[in-house]
This record gives sequence, C-alpha cells and structure tokens, in this order.
Amino acid sequence: MIERSHHDMGGLPAGKVEPAEHDYADWERRIDAMAVLLWGIKGTNKLLTVDEHRKAIESLPPQAYDSMSYYEKWILALAQCLIARGFISSAELARKMEGVAGARSHHDMGGLPAGEVAPTEHDYVAWERRIDALSVLLGRKAHLTVDERRRAIESLPPDAYDRMSYYERWTAALAHTMLARGLITTEELARKMAEVDARK
Repeated sequence: MIERSHHDMGGLPAGKVEPAEHDYADWERRIDAMAVLLWGIKGTNKLLTVDEHRKAIESLPPQAYDSMSYYEKWILALAQCLIARGFISSAELARKMEGVAGARSHHDMGGLPAGEVAPTEHDYVAWERRIDALSVLLGRKAHLTVDERRRAIESLPPDAYDRMSYYERWTAALAHTMLARGLITTEELARKMAEVDARK
C-alpha cells in the first residue's frame, strides 16, 4: 500500500469548503507570472514543467507545508526546481537573497506590513495637472524616460521622500533629471523659482 503524503487530504474530514474571492498581493502576482514564464507560453521556451513544480511543493516537509501560504510554497518550489535543473546555484540564490535584504531602499515597502490600502478617487489641482502634462511632454520629446523619473524619485533622501506628496516628488525628480540632462541650468531654475515666489 502506498503511504499517504502529508499534503494529500483527499477523503479526510476537513469541514466545509468555503469558496471566497480575494485580491492578490503584488509579490503573489509576481510569483505567478514567474511560474508561467518558466513553464513556457503555449509550450514554447519551457524551462520547467508544472509537474516538477507540483512535485517540489508536495515534497515540502510537513511543518514547512503547514506553516506556509499558497504562494510561499510556490516560490520555494520554484527555487528548488531551478537549482535542481542547474539554472541557478544555492550560492547564487543565497547571495541574491542577502543583496535584496540588505539593499532595500527607503521607498521600497514591498512585503512590509502597511495595513489595508483604501483606494480613493480625488480631483487634481492645477499644479499637479501641469506637472503630469510636463512629464508627458518631456517623454514624447525623448528628453526624459519614465525610468529616469522613477529612479530620481526613489533616490530622494528618506526625510524628503516621506515629507513630500506624490506630485511634489515628481516635481523634484523632473527638476533633477532636467538639470542632469542639461536641459536647464541651476541658475535658470533659481531665477524661475524666484519669479514664482514673487507672485505670492
């Protein structure tokens, strides 16, 4: 007789199944996308199989299996499969994990407890609309990329990042990037800011 695996609950009493919909966290979506890419799209570029992944999940020690969430099991199984196939080594994985743990930027809250996100709609004030429009125009003229703006926002000092509103960060990032690209000079920016201050 084949011994029942720890994960196999088929036929065992487990109470009523309550189907419920829930949204997925960003890290769960990334794990799902990574798995789909590794399995190959429509059978092409397949690096792993679904069966390999399932077997790795079902081979987790009982204590680990019971303590992990659905996608935590997925990510551990994907790592085991990639190591087994020789795509990555244990040492490379350890180095990457250390790098991620030690290199988290101040703005990066991924995976940290932050409470529920309450999406709300609001109208934009005129200056916010102008900053958005300026960013779009600079992008269309190839004077600025989204990545440059994002990198400039993420490079703000922690106290400035926390103090500023969303579009205040955009403004600082646009100014920094335009200065770095030589589109404006610090003198021109200072003169314009003095003109604006004089209107108040």
